[in-house]
Amino acid sequence: MYQQELTDRDGYELFRRAIVERSDDAWRQIYARYRPLLLAWARQSHLRTPSGEPAEDLADWALARAWAALSPSRFAQFANLAALMGYLRNCVVTTVIDASRVEASHERIHQRMEADPVATPEQIVVRAAERAALWQMICHKVTTEQEQIVLVESFQLTLTPRQILERHAEHFESVAAIYNTKRNLLNRLMRCHELQRLHEELHAA
Repeated sequence: MYQQELTDRDGYELFRRAIVERSDDAWRQIYARYRPLLLAWARQSHLRTPSGEPAEDLADWALARAWAALSPSRFAQFANLAALMGYLRNCVVTTVIDASRVEASHERIHQRMEADPVATPEQIVVRAAERAALWQMICHKVTTEQEQIVLVESFQLTLTPRQILERHAEHFESVAAIYNTKRNLLNRLMRCHELQRLHEELHAA
């Protein structure tokens, strides 16, 4: 019992350092220590809500969701390690559900595309130019080589942070570092009014 209390207290302090102090080292330890548990939850949820995504990727995405959502001010909401574990499990369940919905949405879009008339060459050129303009503007907001890697491999190649780390271990010291880079880039893009305006214009066209 006493040993379990020590383990819980140590785990709670690890999350405090990761969330409140924004410690990359603490996030690395969380990834190493708790990823097997997230993976087990992902596999359980995957049985109830199937999707085409591997359980390993779902576990990583769930941790990324927690990383993006847990701010220092929110940490006070969690009284102990059990509360934090409950939150992580909810992140896993939500991630699995979202992945299943995205897959279903893609299938519906694919079916509509097959039913729609074929676009004219002029329409294809215009759509390609619109996408190119948006992508070029996004690329101009990149400030580091790490952000460029994350931008291309996460959003174009749809690789997970774990896969990006395997391909670029010389640029990132951990999966947590990739989460942090992606979060900073997304925050900057969301604050860009010019980018938001172009995105709205393209969707309104």
